[in-house]
Amino acid sequence: MSIIGLFLWDYRSSWIAGSLSFETVHQGLVQHEKTVKAVFANTETVLTAPAEGTVVLVGAEGRRFKKGESVARVIPAGVGHEQSDSGIWISAPVSGLFYSQRDGLEQIMTSENLMNMDLDRLLAQTQNDGTETKQTETAQGNGQSADNSQNTTVSLHSPIGKMVNNLYPSWVFVYLGIQDSLAIGDVVEFVIDDEECYGTVMKLSAQPGGAVIRFSQYVQGTTENRIREIIWRFRSPTKGSVVPASALCTSGEEKGVYVLEDGVIRYQSVIVKDSNENLVCVEGLPEGVRVVVNPVEGIEGMYVKS
Repeated sequence: MSIIGLFLWDYRSSWIAGSLSFETVHQGLVQHEKTVKAVFANTETVLTAPAEGTVVLVGAEGRRFKKGESVARVIPAGVGHEQSDSGIWISAPVSGLFYSQRDGLEQIMTSENLMNMDLDRLLAQTQNDGTETKQTETAQGNGQSADNSQNTTVSLHSPIGKMVNNLYPSWVFVYLGIQDSLAIGDVVEFVIDDEECYGTVMKLSAQPGGAVIRFSQYVQGTTENRIREIIWRFRSPTKGSVVPASALCTSGEEKGVYVLEDGVIRYQSVIVKDSNENLVCVEGLPEGVRVVVNPVEGIEGMYVKS
């Protein structure tokens, strides 16, 4: 019976050891960030058609123009394309980027409205991401149905595009929830399209829960995509020796991990400097040692074949 028991113990130990996963302790960062919804406001001026006719754009979408430069012209109805030089030229009222595409929120989502209007009511107007408003305005401007919105014919005073002043900073409302740690005047960090962006808290809101942020500069891409998800870094990262969060064990009030030394698994106590959902930054472990990622009871002293 003792031989059978020894065999079963050895078989169980081998099976457990074979199911364990290991990872090497290395230098890394424990980040504190979350993905949040944001609604951007830039300094935008809508341009309208001076007459009914066909719009001819001068440059590509997003091209920068100086104040007074021609951004488009309207060939009045009844004038042939061969006489296009007689069209009515439209000049940029301010320096900035010209976009023919609009979302209908240009005069709604402004820094002034973010600071002065009821945010719950203001942001309710963005629930359709501006799509329905854009289609409706385009259809009305063209005198066509929304399905035929690519037609470049416009009516008198209908919108033909907008100028975005990219020398003015971008503003944003960010749905952060109620954050007791934030205060007006705090500088916060976001990651937008892989770029680090810093802004100042200008206003806090309980309903909806979040904050109005003024960035230090114009944030690229926020004209084309006003409503989007961005990454909020709500706490400074910690640099040091990191292990997967699943490797951390608790023994009474002590924290530790199981390390592999000379083929034998040993428990090693550590000091936790910082942690998030995925990583733990620890003191007390030499860099390069291997730790058990999925520890279970009974592995102390277990031999692991290389």
